[in-house]
Amino acid sequence: MNQRSTSSPDAVTRYLVRFSGHVQGVGFRASALAESRHLSIHGFVRNEPDGSVFMDVEGPAGDMKELVRRIQSTMKDFIDDTDTDVVPPLGRTGGFKVTY
Repeated sequence: MNQRSTSSPDAVTRYLVRFSGHVQGVGFRASALAESRHLSIHGFVRNEPDGSVFMDVEGPAGDMKELVRRIQSTMKDFIDDTDTDVVPPLGRTGGFKVTY
């Protein structure tokens, strides 16, 4: 995993995450949604034309790390690579959703 972050666990941050491998057609997005429960995150997860799954989420840095950890644990048999970029947050609200 390529992850760049120096923020405190409560600092609001935004993650752009690309999961690659056999990640489409295996319930990946539904699993990501389930793993986001009880975390204070906002954003979306979607399938990409290249076969990867892209996630754009923001919230407390600790929750972002926990979400990625949960997804990697649950979907480990399908993920070959996880690329995470930390970028400035947009101030989103509305929770976490699957988009198409």
